[in-house]
This record gives sequence, C-alpha cells and structure tokens, in this order.
Amino acid sequence: MKTKQYILFAVSAAAMAFHVQTASAQRFFGSRTNTLVSLAANDAVQKDLGVSGEAVAKLNTLGDEYRTASQKVFTALGIDYSAISDLPALERAAETRKVSEKTAEVNRKLTADFTPKLAEVLSPAQIHRLKQIQLQASGIDVWTEPEFAKELELSEEQKTKLTELRNEYSRRQQLLDGDFQQRSARIRQLNTERDNKGLELLTDGQKSKLTELKGQPFDVSQLGFRRRGNN
Repeated sequence: MKTKQYILFAVSAAAMAFHVQTASAQRFFGSRTNTLVSLAANDAVQKDLGVSGEAVAKLNTLGDEYRTASQKVFTALGIDYSAISDLPALERAAETRKVSEKTAEVNRKLTADFTPKLAEVLSPAQIHRLKQIQLQASGIDVWTEPEFAKELELSEEQKTKLTELRNEYSRRQQLLDGDFQQRSARIRQLNTERDNKGLELLTDGQKSKLTELKGQPFDVSQLGFRRRGNN
C-alpha cells in the first residue's frame, strides 16, 4: 500500500509538469503545479501581488473553476492514475511521460481560456508579476513553453535537450523512497539540480534574459501544497 501511494504521488507530480501546480490528482507541489490561475489562487502570491478583499475572492473562484474544468478534461481523456501505478516500471515511466504531455496541452488550452478572466481581476502589471513568479517556481518546466521559449530565443536543439533533461529528472523523482516530507525535500533538491544543469544549456545572453524575466525574487517555498489554508 505504501509503495502504491508513493507511485500515485510520483505520477501525479510528473503530470503537473506545467506546471502545478490543477486537479485533485495533481497535488500542488513546487515547480510542477504552477499555472497562472493556480498561482493566482495562492495566498502568498496574492499577498505579493497586493490583492485583497473582493479581488481575492474572485481569484479563488477562478482557481476553483480552473480545477473543475481540468478535472472534467482529464476524466474525458480517460487518465487513470491508479491504473498507471500498477504498470511495470518501464511501462509506467512511458505512460507517465504521455500523461505529462497531455497535461501540458490541457494546461495551455485552459490557461488561454482563463487568462482573459484573470485580466478582469488583475492589472497588466500584476499579471506580469504573476508570470515572473511562475517562471521562478517552475524552472525548466516552463522554459520550453511557447511564450518563454520565444523570449529566451531557444533553438530547437536547446528545447530538445531541456525536454530530455526534464524527463530524466522526472524518472529519478519516481524512484524516490521515504515518507512524504522526505520525498518532498528530495524533489526540491532534484529540481534545483535539474535547473542548474538546464542553465548550462543556455548562452550567457539567454541566462541574462532569464534573470530579467524572473524579476524580483519570490520565496517559492511558500507555495508548497498550500492553497487558501489547508488545500
């Protein structure tokens, strides 16, 4: 039972490559949960953005709507995390990659649908800051996303190598053992190691651009699995 619970956690974390950071099967964790909508529904991010009162309520509602929409899509796609967890290791890893790709596609579509709704609540400056926080929290999980890849002027070769690096570390995370806290701490370490290796694939100019895109530092440890208190 303990092994199966871990596998479910690992598959869920991997599925949230874009980021997290969206349905109950994809628990909010570190760099792997961070869609713009999910971040905007996080109390620490809301504090950084300087929103309060009615705006907070609207952002939290958008977060709920996003989660419901993503659950509906994943159910329609027939993604069965329990079934994936029962597969042999090699098949499980392959299926996890497929799920991760599907999840990224879903998140892109939903983000496109929900961004105008965010714009009704947040100012352009706040959305800009939200994207900075997303970039800090997600690491290389979002470097190859169209908007950031264009900003960084990534070559096709760089995109391929960054994707391979991300997949390699996803596999390593699936093999972790220990209790929840131990795995969580180790995943954070692996994400940092992964992103440092990702930096080695960038030119000096791209590194400078990345620093610029990230903006002022945000303490991403505030994100964790928290969302409005206990969620």
